Amino acid sequence: MVLGIVGSPRAKSNTGALLERVLAGAAAAGAQTELVVLRKLNYESCRHCGGCDKTGRCVVEDDILELHANLRGAQHLVLASPIHFSGVSGEMKAMMDRAQAFWVARYRLKAPVSDVGGERRGVFVATCGGGDRRVFEWARHSVLAFFNSTGFSYWGDLFEAKTDKPPLSERGEVLAAAWELGREVMTVTTNTTTCA
Repeated sequence: MVLGIVGSPRAKSNTGALLERVLAGAAAAGAQTELVVLRKLNYESCRHCGGCDKTGRCVVEDDILELHANLRGAQHLVLASPIHFSGVSGEMKAMMDRAQAFWVARYRLKAPVSDVGGERRGVFVATCGGGDRRVFEWARHSVLAFFNSTGFSYWGDLFEAKTDKPPLSERGEVLAAAWELGREVMTVTTNTTTCA
Protein backbone atom coordinates (compact mmCIF):
# COMPACT_ATOMS: atom_id res chain seq x y z
CA MET A 1 0.00 0.00 0.00
CA VAL A 2 1.16 3.51 -0.85
CA LEU A 3 0.10 5.99 1.81
CA GLY A 4 -0.13 9.66 0.86
CA ILE A 5 -0.31 12.37 3.52
CA VAL A 6 -1.01 15.97 2.55
CA GLY A 7 -0.29 18.80 4.99
CA SER A 8 -1.78 21.79 3.21
CA PRO A 9 -4.31 23.83 5.21
CA ARG A 10 -6.19 24.59 1.98
CA ALA A 11 -8.94 22.38 0.58
CA LYS A 12 -7.80 22.79 -3.04
CA SER A 13 -4.04 23.15 -3.00
CA ASN A 14 -1.17 22.82 -5.43
CA THR A 15 0.48 20.38 -3.05
CA GLY A 16 -2.62 18.23 -2.88
CA ALA A 17 -2.91 18.20 -6.68
CA LEU A 18 0.67 16.94 -7.01
CA LEU A 19 0.14 14.25 -4.39
CA GLU A 20 -3.00 13.03 -6.12
CA ARG A 21 -1.03 12.65 -9.36
CA VAL A 22 1.73 10.70 -7.58
CA LEU A 23 -0.87 8.35 -6.09
CA ALA A 24 -2.57 8.00 -9.49
CA GLY A 25 0.73 6.93 -11.02
CA ALA A 26 1.25 4.39 -8.27
CA ALA A 27 -2.28 3.06 -8.73
CA ALA A 28 -1.71 2.72 -12.48
CA ALA A 29 1.30 0.53 -11.65
CA GLY A 30 -0.87 -1.74 -9.51
CA ALA A 31 -0.62 -0.19 -6.05
CA GLN A 32 -3.36 0.12 -3.52
CA THR A 33 -3.32 3.75 -2.36
CA GLU A 34 -4.69 5.70 0.56
CA LEU A 35 -4.87 9.48 1.02
CA VAL A 36 -4.82 11.19 4.43
CA VAL A 37 -5.66 14.90 4.62
CA LEU A 38 -4.20 16.26 7.84
CA ARG A 39 -6.46 19.32 8.02
CA LYS A 40 -9.42 16.96 8.43
CA LEU A 41 -7.93 15.21 11.47
CA ASN A 42 -8.23 16.19 15.13
CA TYR A 43 -4.79 16.00 16.75
CA GLU A 44 -2.18 17.95 18.64
CA SER A 45 1.59 18.14 18.52
CA CYS A 46 3.86 16.05 20.74
CA ARG A 47 3.55 16.81 24.46
CA HIS A 48 6.96 15.30 25.16
CA CYS A 49 5.26 13.59 28.10
CA GLY A 50 7.39 10.44 28.01
CA GLY A 51 4.34 8.22 27.72
CA CYS A 52 5.87 6.30 24.83
CA ASP A 53 9.20 5.66 26.58
CA LYS A 54 8.45 2.07 27.65
CA THR A 55 6.25 0.87 24.81
CA GLY A 56 7.12 2.92 21.72
CA ARG A 57 3.43 3.75 21.38
CA CYS A 58 1.86 7.19 21.79
CA VAL A 59 -0.52 7.57 24.73
CA VAL A 60 -2.33 10.69 23.49
CA GLU A 61 -5.70 9.50 22.24
CA ASP A 62 -6.58 11.45 19.11
CA ASP A 63 -6.67 10.87 15.36
CA ILE A 64 -2.90 10.42 15.14
CA LEU A 65 -3.20 6.92 16.62
CA GLU A 66 -5.06 5.68 13.54
CA LEU A 67 -2.52 7.41 11.32
CA HIS A 68 0.27 5.64 13.21
CA ALA A 69 -1.41 2.32 12.38
CA ASN A 70 -1.53 3.34 8.72
CA LEU A 71 2.16 4.27 8.79
CA ARG A 72 3.06 0.87 10.25
CA GLY A 73 1.10 -0.90 7.52
CA ALA A 74 2.33 1.11 4.53
CA GLN A 75 4.91 -0.23 2.08
CA HIS A 76 5.63 3.26 0.75
CA LEU A 77 4.88 6.78 1.95
CA VAL A 78 4.43 10.07 0.11
CA LEU A 79 4.53 13.21 2.27
CA ALA A 80 3.24 16.36 0.58
CA SER A 81 3.52 19.81 2.11
CA PRO A 82 3.62 23.43 1.07
CA ILE A 83 6.65 25.32 2.30
CA HIS A 84 5.84 27.63 5.21
CA PHE A 85 8.69 29.80 6.52
CA SER A 86 11.33 27.51 4.99
CA GLY A 87 9.84 24.33 6.49
CA VAL A 88 6.84 22.06 6.19
CA SER A 89 3.41 23.33 7.17
CA GLY A 90 2.29 23.47 10.80
CA GLU A 91 -0.11 20.60 10.18
CA MET A 92 2.67 18.45 8.80
CA LYS A 93 5.21 19.40 11.46
CA ALA A 94 2.80 18.57 14.30
CA MET A 95 2.14 15.17 12.73
CA MET A 96 5.87 14.56 12.30
CA ASP A 97 6.61 15.52 15.91
CA ARG A 98 4.19 12.85 17.07
CA ALA A 99 6.54 10.29 15.49
CA GLN A 100 8.54 10.52 18.71
CA ALA A 101 6.90 7.20 19.59
CA PHE A 102 8.40 5.61 16.46
CA TRP A 103 11.81 7.09 17.29
CA VAL A 104 11.62 5.58 20.80
CA ALA A 105 10.61 2.18 19.41
CA ARG A 106 13.32 2.09 16.76
CA TYR A 107 16.31 3.72 18.43
CA ARG A 108 15.77 3.31 22.17
CA LEU A 109 13.81 0.07 22.44
CA LYS A 110 15.36 -1.49 19.30
CA ALA A 111 11.91 -2.71 18.29
CA PRO A 112 10.48 -2.98 14.76
CA VAL A 113 8.25 -0.09 13.70
CA SER A 114 6.47 -2.14 11.01
CA ASP A 115 5.75 -5.74 10.07
CA VAL A 116 5.89 -4.87 6.37
CA GLY A 117 8.70 -6.70 4.62
CA GLY A 118 11.11 -5.33 2.05
CA GLU A 119 12.29 -1.81 1.50
CA ARG A 120 9.86 0.88 2.53
CA ARG A 121 10.33 3.95 0.36
CA GLY A 122 9.55 7.55 1.29
CA VAL A 123 8.88 10.35 -1.17
CA PHE A 124 8.68 14.07 -0.36
CA VAL A 125 6.52 16.37 -2.50
CA ALA A 126 6.61 20.11 -1.82
CA THR A 127 5.56 23.39 -3.37
CA CYS A 128 6.32 27.03 -2.65
CA GLY A 129 4.97 30.27 -3.99
CA GLY A 130 8.37 31.97 -4.16
CA GLY A 131 11.38 31.24 -6.31
CA ASP A 132 14.07 30.46 -3.72
CA ARG A 133 14.53 26.71 -4.08
CA ARG A 134 16.79 26.52 -1.03
CA VAL A 135 13.67 26.24 1.13
CA PHE A 136 13.12 22.71 -0.16
CA GLU A 137 16.52 21.62 1.12
CA TRP A 138 15.85 23.15 4.51
CA ALA A 139 12.49 21.35 4.80
CA ARG A 140 14.03 18.10 3.60
CA HIS A 141 16.04 17.73 6.84
CA SER A 142 12.88 17.32 8.95
CA VAL A 143 11.34 14.94 6.43
CA LEU A 144 14.47 12.79 6.37
CA ALA A 145 14.42 12.53 10.18
CA PHE A 146 10.73 11.54 10.04
CA PHE A 147 11.38 8.88 7.40
CA ASN A 148 14.28 7.47 9.40
CA SER A 149 12.17 7.21 12.56
CA THR A 150 9.16 5.62 10.85
CA GLY A 151 11.24 3.10 8.88
CA PHE A 152 11.17 4.55 5.37
CA SER A 153 14.20 5.24 3.20
CA TYR A 154 14.32 8.65 1.51
CA TRP A 155 13.78 7.44 -2.05
CA GLY A 156 12.80 10.52 -4.06
CA ASP A 157 11.21 13.92 -4.18
CA LEU A 158 9.40 16.41 -6.40
CA PHE A 159 9.73 20.13 -5.70
CA GLU A 160 7.91 22.89 -7.57
CA ALA A 161 8.55 26.58 -6.95
CA LYS A 162 6.65 29.72 -8.04
CA THR A 163 3.29 27.99 -7.76
CA ASP A 164 1.32 31.21 -7.13
CA LYS A 165 1.35 32.07 -10.86
CA PRO A 166 0.65 30.40 -13.22
CA PRO A 167 -1.53 27.82 -11.46
CA LEU A 168 -0.23 24.29 -11.22
CA SER A 169 -3.18 23.05 -13.26
CA GLU A 170 -1.55 24.73 -16.29
CA ARG A 171 1.81 22.96 -15.80
CA GLY A 172 1.26 19.71 -17.61
CA GLU A 173 4.92 18.70 -17.45
CA VAL A 174 4.93 18.92 -13.65
CA LEU A 175 1.72 16.89 -13.30
CA ALA A 176 3.18 14.32 -15.69
CA ALA A 177 6.38 14.14 -13.62
CA ALA A 178 4.30 13.55 -10.48
CA TRP A 179 2.40 10.70 -12.14
CA GLU A 180 5.66 9.16 -13.35
CA LEU A 181 7.18 9.41 -9.87
CA GLY A 182 4.32 7.36 -8.44
CA ARG A 183 4.64 4.79 -11.20
CA GLU A 184 8.40 4.51 -10.72
CA VAL A 185 8.08 3.82 -7.00
CA MET A 186 6.09 0.70 -7.81
CA THR A 187 8.02 -0.28 -10.96
CA VAL A 188 11.36 -0.16 -9.20
CA THR A 189 9.90 -2.15 -6.30
CA THR A 190 8.66 -4.83 -8.70
CA ASN A 191 11.98 -5.02 -10.53
CA THR A 192 13.94 -5.22 -7.30
CA THR A 193 11.71 -7.98 -5.96
CA THR A 194 12.00 -9.95 -9.21
CA CYS A 195 15.79 -9.78 -9.24
CA ALA A 196 16.21 -10.73 -5.57
